[in-house]
Amino acid sequence: MKIGQIVEIPRESPIYLKELPSFQSKEEELFWKIEQRNYSLFDGFIVGEHQGIENFEIGQRKGINVSGKEFPVYVIGMDELENRLFVGQGKNHPGLFTNVLYFTERNINWVDEPILKNMIEVEVTSSQLEYKMNAIFFRFGKNYFLEFKEQIPLIIKNYTMGLSYENKNVLILNK
Repeated sequence: MKIGQIVEIPRESPIYLKELPSFQSKEEELFWKIEQRNYSLFDGFIVGEHQGIENFEIGQRKGINVSGKEFPVYVIGMDELENRLFVGQGKNHPGLFTNVLYFTERNINWVDEPILKNMIEVEVTSSQLEYKMNAIFFRFGKNYFLEFKEQIPLIIKNYTMGLSYENKNVLILNK
């Protein structure tokens, strides 16, 4: 157990107001969107300490032990290397939502033959979604992305997701 810092990222942080630059490729754009969630100590302010980053997951509210805030705080990010937990106030904090998720091969279990196309439209199901959602599944070498048309709860990354293509279950994404 290693004590680490808890850093609060304000909802009006410039991180959430960055303008989308122009990109040379779709892969570059998707990586840029993912990297916007790589918070640092300088993006917010220290509000407490934690007793071990392994005890937390994205979207968690209970057990953070940060009090005296106007709204409850939620885990919006983690930096395992620096042993920092990033939190935001309120269930509508922008750090709790995204429209792009990133995966590597270790997160993927193929139900059917691997998809050879670099981009396909899929339907996504998860216990954390109220209904099936449409997304685009991208493959760039060993990097995989899911891009949704609308914002989704980031907590979905903690759960298994099923992807369907042309009404066939094709793969399962795991944490």
